[in-house]
Amino acid sequence: MNKTISEFLEQLGSDAPTPGGGGAAALTGATAAGLVTMVARLTTGREAFATHETRLQEIIGQGDELRQELLAAIEGDATAFETLMSSYRLPKTTPEEKAERTSKIQEGLLLATESPLGIAHRCATLVELAAELVEIGNPLTVSDAGTAAVLAESALQGALLQARINLKSLKNAEYVEKTRAEIAELTQHSQTARDNALHATLAKLN
Repeated sequence: MNKTISEFLEQLGSDAPTPGGGGAAALTGATAAGLVTMVARLTTGREAFATHETRLQEIIGQGDELRQELLAAIEGDATAFETLMSSYRLPKTTPEEKAERTSKIQEGLLLATESPLGIAHRCATLVELAAELVEIGNPLTVSDAGTAAVLAESALQGALLQARINLKSLKNAEYVEKTRAEIAELTQHSQTARDNALHATLAKLN
């Protein structure tokens, strides 16, 4: 999180296992959060938008919080992945070691699934906030609000891909079924919000 943009992207493009897709999704989501609060701040305090002032202040507070959480998730996701990888390196000579290794792998897979799911949920909220700002925000910033919606939804999809790949190896059938349903709902809801935001943005730009 404390790297420069150039340093982060250099490491992302290297053969280092982290950061990966989850970290990239979190950073993209944080970028979308920055756009959300920018649009809200460029709208608040103006007489023309006074009826939305209370809501705009709420969006600013929520967007700032989401940005910080998503930035922290970059490192959190890397830690989750590294924990999983360390479990695969555990010894497996004796039956006891094999059982312990299997248990740790399942724990690691669960952690590596929950981390990107958390990123996705935060990005889903950002898509909604961006879509709302397309409607109530300063018209001069409508392109920024639309961009925030598109970025947040893309980040959500990227995070969900990271969750999906781990679901394939999890043995807890009940958890897998529940999470797949959660992913389907997140996907449908966020795509609808993104499409609505994009269409509204384009209508205001044409």
